[in-house]
Amino acid sequence: MIKLYTDAGLNTNLNLGVVAFVIKRDEKTYKEAIHQDNTDNHYLEFLALKLALQKIINEQWNNEIVLIHSDSQIVIDSIDKNYSKHYQPILDDILKQLEQFPTYFAKHIADKDNGAAHALVHQKMLNIRTHGDK
Repeated sequence: MIKLYTDAGLNTNLNLGVVAFVIKRDEKTYKEAIHQDNTDNHYLEFLALKLALQKIINEQWNNEIVLIHSDSQIVIDSIDKNYSKHYQPILDDILKQLEQFPTYFAKHIADKDNGAAHALVHQKMLNIRTHGDK
């Protein structure tokens, strides 16, 4: 079983977006934070999930159940309904990826329960602001 935590952040003053994910599998943890040029935080939340699922598929771990945890209510609601008024194209990509798993569960969690992914977003933003590291 894979536990997946995703998050995204946007600094509108600097036009700086970051997506992050934490994958917990077989008592190992995989983390990644990626700079994104986008000014829509909701889109970035979807993108974080899409990139995380792609990582799992690329690693050929998608033969396991995946538990998706996100602090984005719109992402979880959209997955549950298979519909998003403004983000249907990226949601369709995610739903197509999810078809490659035996089953999945998507759960909304509080910000405080998404600490590892949230911290990755802020660490990456700080690195970019202080070092120009994209």
